[in-house]
Amino acid sequence: MAQETLTLIEKTAFLKSVEELSSIPTEALAELAGRAREIHFDAGDTIFVEGEPNRGSFLVVDGVVAMRLGGAVVRIARAGMAFGELFLAEGEPHKMSAEAMEHTHLLNVTTDDIFDAMSDYPDFGAAIIRSLSRQIVKLGARVVELENILGRFHTALVKADIEPPAPRDTEESRG
Repeated sequence: MAQETLTLIEKTAFLKSVEELSSIPTEALAELAGRAREIHFDAGDTIFVEGEPNRGSFLVVDGVVAMRLGGAVVRIARAGMAFGELFLAEGEPHKMSAEAMEHTHLLNVTTDDIFDAMSDYPDFGAAIIRSLSRQIVKLGARVVELENILGRFHTALVKADIEPPAPRDTEESRG
């Protein structure tokens, strides 16, 4: 089966269609699109594995990607969404794994290219910060939700005269 290949104009239009990038000047997106590498994966293919060297960020053109930490799915990325670990330098080991859940078409942009775009186009950097801020808010809400579930679970165990497990020793609990 022949793999779809996008022209520079199509890549730029795709980037402009990504909500977080829609306010970025087209010139900046065209420059980034020119550096982006297209990759295709079939269902079940591994995109990267925890511990492998970082290859930058990925934008889903089409398909679905599951991000896993250990064995747990922590995020699903669909068309128009980005994933990867921007805080890692090129070559640093991934903290998560990514797997294509169906045939998936991605654009891959190196971390250096993203930081260059942020330096050259401050609007691009602001869009990245807004996107990361939204993700932090979502993660905070998820933590609160999980704490509430654990609280109800703890209460149910105590009511059933079952000794709840002791909290794990963490940096935070040691003070």
